[in-house]
Amino acid sequence: MTVDDTKPRHSARIAMAAHVTAAALASVLFLIASVRFGGSVAGDELDPSWTMVLRWASMHGLRWGSDIVFTYGPLGYLSPYNACDPGFYGAFVAAQIALAGAAAFLFANAWFAQRWPERIVLATAVVFAAPMLAADPVWLSMPAVALVGMYAHAAAGRRRALWLLLAVAAPYLSTILLIKMSTLLLVVTCWLAGIVVLLRARLRRHAVAWLVLVPVCSLALWIASGQRPGDLPAFVSVVFEISRGYTAAMGSFPPPFYDGYGLTVVGGSGLVGLWAAWRARLDVARLACIALCGLTVFVAWRAGFTRADTHVVIFVLTAWLVLPLLPSLTPAATPWLRAAALALAIAAAPIADRAFNPGTGHRRGELPVASLRTLRSNVDLLARPLTYRPLLVATLDRERLRLDLPQTRAAVGRRSVDLVGTQQGVVMFNGLAYRPAPVFQGYGAYTPRLQRLNADAYSGPDRTDFVLLAYSPIDGNLPTGENALAFTTLYRNYHPVLVEKSYLLLEKDAESVPPQSPSEDGWRDATWGEWIDLPTTPETVTVLALRSALSVPGKVVATLLREPGQQIELELADGSTRRFRLVRGATPGGFLVSPLVQSLDDYVRLFVGADLPVVRRFRLLPQSEAMRTLFADGVQWNATQLPRRPRSELTPAMRDAFYPGFSHRPQSVTDGAHTIDVQGRRVLFMHSPWQLTFAPGAGTYVVTGEIGIVPNAFASDGCGGGDGVDVKVSNGAGAMLTYRYDPFADAALRPARRFELGPVDVGPDGVLRLDVTPGPANNADCDWAWLRDVTIRAAERAD
Repeated sequence: MTVDDTKPRHSARIAMAAHVTAAALASVLFLIASVRFGGSVAGDELDPSWTMVLRWASMHGLRWGSDIVFTYGPLGYLSPYNACDPGFYGAFVAAQIALAGAAAFLFANAWFAQRWPERIVLATAVVFAAPMLAADPVWLSMPAVALVGMYAHAAAGRRRALWLLLAVAAPYLSTILLIKMSTLLLVVTCWLAGIVVLLRARLRRHAVAWLVLVPVCSLALWIASGQRPGDLPAFVSVVFEISRGYTAAMGSFPPPFYDGYGLTVVGGSGLVGLWAAWRARLDVARLACIALCGLTVFVAWRAGFTRADTHVVIFVLTAWLVLPLLPSLTPAATPWLRAAALALAIAAAPIADRAFNPGTGHRRGELPVASLRTLRSNVDLLARPLTYRPLLVATLDRERLRLDLPQTRAAVGRRSVDLVGTQQGVVMFNGLAYRPAPVFQGYGAYTPRLQRLNADAYSGPDRTDFVLLAYSPIDGNLPTGENALAFTTLYRNYHPVLVEKSYLLLEKDAESVPPQSPSEDGWRDATWGEWIDLPTTPETVTVLALRSALSVPGKVVATLLREPGQQIELELADGSTRRFRLVRGATPGGFLVSPLVQSLDDYVRLFVGADLPVVRRFRLLPQSEAMRTLFADGVQWNATQLPRRPRSELTPAMRDAFYPGFSHRPQSVTDGAHTIDVQGRRVLFMHSPWQLTFAPGAGTYVVTGEIGIVPNAFASDGCGGGDGVDVKVSNGAGAMLTYRYDPFADAALRPARRFELGPVDVGPDGVLRLDVTPGPANNADCDWAWLRDVTIRAAERAD
């Protein structure tokens, strides 16, 4: 008697076809959700600027690890949010579609190996969080996703499918490695674990192929990007240096709810992973896959919660994509293990929704609505992939006009120029001969080694000819504490030329001095919170260096969560105090502390020897008293005096930039007044009340000028009760002449108004005073006032 097994085999083929079809649809869904076509091209913003630098560096053959020091590699310009140039846009879009397609293929292979509950959870992540499914979440999750697909094919003996997966995974992982080198740990672990998986399945040819493919593809891409093989170790070394400094310097504490969620998921993932590992303890291939999944969740945890703002979504989405894979790696996974893994993954949904566009009026449930828009938009863009190119060209033209620096171009000519700050795109838009310091966005120089690399770029005969200085500290940092050694070196080796659109142009002096670090014999002990007097003289500037250390609990917290922050409190000569965040790793090399520099205008005052607030004493404080136990007892400090640049008069061009349209340079200005751009014009800005004094000499004068309030005050929700400001002129002793300016009550006074006050008699001391004070209701909430074109002229005598 024979048994007809045709029907079971036919049913099996139908079932397999259905599974393959479902996996193909999942792949298409992932491609549509994750593909991107570029990002913002605003050249004076932080992220678009570094993407523009990476593209420029690649075009000009700079060497990563020496000329350029960054976590992104020589293919970093392929970041999906790159600010593209039109000439490269077609190739960029093609690369994005190819990368998204490769990731979608890897996702489909891992998806194919799951049961339907896990598949549904994975598909939900793709559909629900499409606007955030790009860059880091995809890069971090794909090594684990690729390995799980590899394990499934190897265990099932699907050799041809496995060859195809290896052929896609190796170049894809090599590419993301050279886009962002901080994925190195996950890529290398995936490579090694893949060898274990293939050898365990006795697929020796596949194992040898995988052993060779990943390093060969990586090295080939490195060389094809114009890099030398010998430069790779140096690049890896500085990437780890930057990453180490980043985790110590960029900590941002979110609401407790976020940390509670993150710790719950990380702790739960660890327990589920250990549970799965115990059940798979006899299978080294499964253990390798489980280990990579656990490492992925932990790396994503650090990436998302070190700087726990919008970066939280990195952890949320990575965990959502990786945790559902764990049950398939466990032999006979129990219902409780599967339920725990899926519950931890699904817990990401409300956090992803809450973290979507925080601070912009986000409403609950907005993320799924935005996801549908993203999916619909990406379908249209995949059908017409160059749709954005005309918009890109138009946007770039507007940015070039907005950021046009004709005076700077005329002064620099074809000589080399760098930009200290985060707005390097301005240099690109103006076609200047850019020559960046290695850590080109200087706030990233978190360690003494990285600070020395930048400082060396501004010393010696071969240093760059010009430097554009932009005031752009982040996170409430002490401004001179960012790129600190480079700034003090700039101060000693360069002099100001002009200010244009909030960029100070410095030109190198005829001679230079090398960067100066504090001497080892100058260190002194102090305690946390202890006020320490600073040695200061009018002829010098004071450079302060600080050393502090973490306690054992602090090191544990820094490893598992984030490093606690520290602050410096400064007491000025007038008795007032200022408090700033201070990056612990950047302080041992020294930073300029007195005179106190808080704005771009203060930088100018410093370079021309003008008066600035003097710091009399300081103290070092933990970020909060609750974090005191996370620091070791005691701190060390070292103060060095550097010669101050000779005092000099401002050139007419510098004075006009510093005091726009003023006929006389003020003798004194209220601390905090600084210049800004309002509707394309430079103005002197300060929240009222504020005061300027002039020294025109004894006589009778008329004072004219222009008074305005920044436009966003009129649209601010809290400015409904604004009552404007009063402009007052006096000799400091007698009656004040007043001009009443209330654009809140009379929109016809917007955006600005001319005033004329006089005559006013100035006595023998020759001092004339101009005050900007709150209006009659004394409501200063929205008194964001500015002045320009202040002219002091002698009053005409009556015949």
